[in-house]
Amino acid sequence: MASAPHNARPPASVRAQRVLLWIYAVMFAGNAIWAIGEAGGGMFGVGYAMPYFLLTALSTVLAVKVATRARWVRTSTIVLHSFLIVIQLGRTLGGDVFGLIGLLIAITGLVLALRPAARGYFSVVPVRA
Repeated sequence: MASAPHNARPPASVRAQRVLLWIYAVMFAGNAIWAIGEAGGGMFGVGYAMPYFLLTALSTVLAVKVATRARWVRTSTIVLHSFLIVIQLGRTLGGDVFGLIGLLIAITGLVLALRPAARGYFSVVPVRA
Protein backbone atom coordinates (compact mmCIF):
# COMPACT_ATOMS: atom_id res chain seq x y z
CA MET A 1 0.00 0.00 0.00
CA ALA A 2 3.06 2.23 -0.12
CA SER A 3 2.70 5.09 -2.59
CA ALA A 4 6.13 6.70 -2.24
CA PRO A 5 9.51 5.83 -0.79
CA HIS A 6 10.16 6.75 2.82
CA ASN A 7 12.59 9.54 1.98
CA ALA A 8 10.33 11.11 -0.67
CA ARG A 9 9.61 14.81 -0.45
CA PRO A 10 6.15 15.51 0.99
CA PRO A 11 3.49 16.52 -1.53
CA ALA A 12 2.52 20.19 -1.77
CA SER A 13 -0.65 19.66 0.29
CA VAL A 14 1.38 18.22 3.19
CA ARG A 15 3.97 21.02 3.00
CA ALA A 16 1.16 23.60 2.99
CA GLN A 17 -0.42 21.79 5.95
CA ARG A 18 2.84 22.06 7.91
CA VAL A 19 3.02 25.82 7.19
CA LEU A 20 -0.60 26.19 8.28
CA LEU A 21 0.10 24.34 11.53
CA TRP A 22 3.03 26.69 12.29
CA ILE A 23 0.77 29.67 11.58
CA TYR A 24 -1.78 28.21 14.00
CA ALA A 25 0.91 27.79 16.65
CA VAL A 26 1.95 31.44 16.36
CA MET A 27 -1.66 32.67 16.37
CA PHE A 28 -2.59 30.57 19.39
CA ALA A 29 0.51 31.71 21.30
CA GLY A 30 -0.43 35.32 20.57
CA ASN A 31 -3.99 34.65 21.74
CA ALA A 32 -2.63 33.09 24.94
CA ILE A 33 -0.52 36.16 25.70
CA TRP A 34 -3.47 38.42 24.91
CA ALA A 35 -5.75 36.35 27.19
CA ILE A 36 -3.31 36.60 30.09
CA GLY A 37 -3.26 40.38 29.76
CA GLU A 38 -7.03 40.52 29.34
CA ALA A 39 -7.54 38.53 32.54
CA GLY A 40 -5.27 40.83 34.52
CA GLY A 41 -2.21 38.59 34.62
CA GLY A 42 -1.22 36.30 37.45
CA MET A 43 -2.14 32.66 37.78
CA PHE A 44 -5.77 33.39 36.94
CA GLY A 45 -4.62 34.83 33.61
CA VAL A 46 -2.49 31.76 32.91
CA GLY A 47 -5.45 29.51 33.67
CA TYR A 48 -7.68 31.64 31.48
CA ALA A 49 -5.19 31.28 28.62
CA MET A 50 -4.61 27.53 29.10
CA PRO A 51 -6.80 26.43 26.15
CA TYR A 52 -4.67 28.60 23.85
CA PHE A 53 -1.47 27.17 25.31
CA LEU A 54 -2.77 23.64 24.70
CA LEU A 55 -3.70 24.47 21.10
CA THR A 56 -0.26 26.05 20.63
CA ALA A 57 1.42 22.88 21.91
CA LEU A 58 -0.78 20.61 19.76
CA SER A 59 -0.16 22.65 16.60
CA THR A 60 3.58 22.71 17.25
CA VAL A 61 3.80 18.95 17.87
CA LEU A 62 1.80 18.20 14.73
CA ALA A 63 3.92 20.56 12.60
CA VAL A 64 7.13 18.94 13.86
CA LYS A 65 5.85 15.37 13.50
CA VAL A 66 4.57 15.69 9.92
CA ALA A 67 7.95 14.40 8.70
CA THR A 68 7.49 11.13 10.63
CA ARG A 69 4.58 10.20 8.34
CA ALA A 70 2.76 8.72 11.31
CA ARG A 71 -0.93 8.13 10.69
CA TRP A 72 -1.86 9.71 14.03
CA VAL A 73 -0.47 13.04 12.77
CA ARG A 74 -2.94 13.17 9.89
CA THR A 75 -5.80 11.99 12.08
CA SER A 76 -4.99 14.54 14.78
CA THR A 77 -4.72 17.29 12.17
CA ILE A 78 -8.16 16.41 10.81
CA VAL A 79 -9.61 16.47 14.34
CA LEU A 80 -7.93 19.83 15.06
CA HIS A 81 -9.32 21.42 11.90
CA SER A 82 -12.79 19.99 12.55
CA PHE A 83 -12.74 21.41 16.09
CA LEU A 84 -11.61 24.79 14.78
CA ILE A 85 -14.38 24.80 12.16
CA VAL A 86 -16.97 24.34 14.91
CA ILE A 87 -15.38 27.11 17.01
CA GLN A 88 -15.17 29.50 14.06
CA LEU A 89 -18.76 28.77 13.04
CA GLY A 90 -19.79 29.74 16.57
CA ARG A 91 -17.83 32.98 16.31
CA THR A 92 -19.33 33.77 12.92
CA LEU A 93 -22.89 32.98 13.97
CA GLY A 94 -22.32 35.07 17.10
CA GLY A 95 -21.75 38.12 14.91
CA ASP A 96 -17.95 38.19 14.76
CA VAL A 97 -17.13 38.81 11.10
CA PHE A 98 -13.47 37.93 11.71
CA GLY A 99 -14.67 34.41 12.47
CA LEU A 100 -15.08 34.04 8.70
CA ILE A 101 -11.31 34.35 8.27
CA GLY A 102 -10.67 31.65 10.86
CA LEU A 103 -13.39 29.52 9.28
CA LEU A 104 -11.78 29.76 5.83
CA ILE A 105 -8.35 28.89 7.26
CA ALA A 106 -9.75 25.86 9.11
CA ILE A 107 -11.67 24.64 6.04
CA THR A 108 -8.54 25.05 3.90
CA GLY A 109 -6.56 22.99 6.42
CA LEU A 110 -9.20 20.27 6.45
CA VAL A 111 -9.26 20.12 2.65
CA LEU A 112 -5.46 19.88 2.55
CA ALA A 113 -5.47 17.04 5.10
CA LEU A 114 -8.13 15.11 3.17
CA ARG A 115 -6.43 15.32 -0.23
CA PRO A 116 -5.45 11.97 -1.78
CA ALA A 117 -1.79 13.03 -1.91
CA ALA A 118 -1.79 13.62 1.85
CA ARG A 119 -3.55 10.31 2.48
CA GLY A 120 -0.95 8.52 0.35
CA TYR A 121 1.94 10.26 2.08
CA PHE A 122 0.77 9.22 5.53
CA SER A 123 -0.12 5.66 4.47
CA VAL A 124 3.55 4.74 3.99
CA VAL A 125 4.84 2.94 7.05
CA PRO A 126 8.35 4.22 7.85
CA VAL A 127 11.05 1.60 8.20
CA ARG A 128 12.78 1.70 11.58
CA ALA A 129 16.51 1.13 11.59
